[in-house]
Amino acid sequence: MIDKSDLRRSLQSNDWVGNSFKILSDISSVSSFDEATGREFVIRALDSRNQLSENYRNILQELAVKVGLHPYVEELNPLSLRSAIIHASHRAEGVMDGVILHSSQAKVLRYLVEGRSVVLSAPTSFGKSLLIDILIASKDFVNLVLIVPTLALVEETRRRMALFSERYSIITSSNQTYGDNNIFVLTQERFLSLEEELPPVDFFAIDEFYKLSITEEGSRATHLNQALLKLIKTGAQFYMLGPSIRAIPDFAEQRLNCKFLIESFQTVAIELHALSKKPNKMESLATLLDNIDGPTMIYCQSPASTRKLLKKYLEIRDIPQTEDPELIEASEWTSVNYHSEWLVSKALRYGIGIHHGKLPRALGRFMVRAFEEKKLSILLCTSTLIEGVNTAAKNVVVFDSKIGGNRQPLDFFTFNNIRGRSGRMFKHFVGHVFYFDTPPQEELPFVDVPAINPNASTPSSLLIQMDKDTIPDALKEKYASLTSNPLIPAEILKKITSIEPEYLIATAGYLHSLTTQQLGSFIWSNRPVYDDIKLTSEVIWVHLGGDASAKKSAIYSPSMMTYWIWSLYKSRSVAKFRGEMIRNQIQKNGSADDAVENVLSFLRGWASFNYPKYLTALSDIASSVLRARGFEECNYYPFAVSIEHLFQPSSFSTLEEYGLPSEISEQLLLRRLFNKEDDIGEVISSLKGIDLGVHAGGIFERKILEDFQIGIGGKTSNG
Repeated sequence: MIDKSDLRRSLQSNDWVGNSFKILSDISSVSSFDEATGREFVIRALDSRNQLSENYRNILQELAVKVGLHPYVEELNPLSLRSAIIHASHRAEGVMDGVILHSSQAKVLRYLVEGRSVVLSAPTSFGKSLLIDILIASKDFVNLVLIVPTLALVEETRRRMALFSERYSIITSSNQTYGDNNIFVLTQERFLSLEEELPPVDFFAIDEFYKLSITEEGSRATHLNQALLKLIKTGAQFYMLGPSIRAIPDFAEQRLNCKFLIESFQTVAIELHALSKKPNKMESLATLLDNIDGPTMIYCQSPASTRKLLKKYLEIRDIPQTEDPELIEASEWTSVNYHSEWLVSKALRYGIGIHHGKLPRALGRFMVRAFEEKKLSILLCTSTLIEGVNTAAKNVVVFDSKIGGNRQPLDFFTFNNIRGRSGRMFKHFVGHVFYFDTPPQEELPFVDVPAINPNASTPSSLLIQMDKDTIPDALKEKYASLTSNPLIPAEILKKITSIEPEYLIATAGYLHSLTTQQLGSFIWSNRPVYDDIKLTSEVIWVHLGGDASAKKSAIYSPSMMTYWIWSLYKSRSVAKFRGEMIRNQIQKNGSADDAVENVLSFLRGWASFNYPKYLTALSDIASSVLRARGFEECNYYPFAVSIEHLFQPSSFSTLEEYGLPSEISEQLLLRRLFNKEDDIGEVISSLKGIDLGVHAGGIFERKILEDFQIGIGGKTSNG
């Protein structure tokens, strides 16, 4: 009987190659009665394949076919006829020709090609997203909707979908014109905010579907359920995908008429290593970094934690500065445009990247690209990267055992997600995960779907979107109280999907309680004065529930909200506003890191996202109350749109998502490569066919421009 533990230890050592016949024979035997373990052993052997003689490499390829690892087969000629036929049957066709599926992917794809809807739970390294691409290549869909959880994934998916740009218009924002055939790549919030009516949908996909479960911070889950509810009504085939999930409710499979699949197929092997906290965590981490090779991702619970870790690391180790000219220029560029003492700029000088949710999106994309290109050997990241981008490393270090600013302990599911970032097909056959605290006990989540199973805890904003005849008896009274509230029409409650109806009703009640003179103060449009912004900011903070999201974006009072919005409005310039606010905070004894990241958080999380959402909601509510009281309506929409775009051309925000910083977009605009009135389609058309490299201010900007042009399928200085 083969001892699998001994065999695993042999494969982990570097000397097994000297006993190749015996080891490969044992792997074959194990694969015959335990395919999953046999697959792990084949992956470990593949990590050393270059050390094998040709005959043994051929045997290893046969074993790869045997355990379903068809993508790892490098040459077909040495395969047996049987293995070659099996391998050929896993090859994609059409524009995806050349892509090879592993056996478990092929199983899932068969269901999808047959037209069945599938909910798939599978490991991070499975290749779940690739199935979407192959399905699009295989079938003649007209309109598809792909819902992804972050804007970083919107951009990553958009780049993949560019392969189909001859057949489809790729829509990532509401300011794009629909074509005859469309692929919508959107977050749930953007999907719900589409102004133009959605054309008939024949396929939709929801990535990270486990986020349908409502948690303590459930607003995004609520929006995802609202999106699902809207998409289900189209009757389209769907594919929901996510990492290891224990189960979904039985009724969900029946009501949605779908197949729930749990696949455990692994394409990489992962090793866990416990780290000692002696003499202290930082010294232990530094010693590890001294001795391991390969790209290393270090998970930290928050942006502040990344800064604390990096400062300490640079104190206790004499790290040489990078000689890479792109990183040197990136450090200089961020110093000039943000602050020379910002730790993100300093880290780049040492070949270390930092990635978290406060970074400008284009800078976040640069960090990921530089890490993928091995220019950055270390990437400090928070959960925004773990959940938001399909990147991986040879080594992952779980430095913190908490998540986010609320310091909640990592649960097994989140730990599993982080762990899944180690190893990558074709690059790192064996991933290594290092941790300080004992991993959470194995407990995978059960995913509820409130959109089809409402209960007492279902948010009102989701309940009100449901058809009346689908509401359970226990919730009918609540549903009736929302839809027939005398303070505000039901159509407004249904229109404003992003804020809970209770806040909308409370705000309407407050406005109804005002005197005629007080209510008249809310009548303004387009160009507010300071007092207009002050008045609406107080309502947003006190009555509309905006205080919680404002605090997450470094806004701590309605007066602070008023001052920062007014300052941005007065400056009409992001660069000018950013510089002034950073200097102001530092003068008040703030650190450069806090100052820069507070301003970035305000611009990204509040000014260009949440503030316009609350202001337009208030505009609808105030107009309703004003009409009821005999006044003319207000209209805050023009001002909200200007703030959302940060008083820049509307194309700038989309270009930022495509990887082009607004500072570079501004230079291209000044050189008249496009016009500020152009929509994003016109801008892309203008920038697609020219050599943008000649407009770069150095290597860093040239690489940014090249990456941007590759992403839009355009010409680059490299052709």
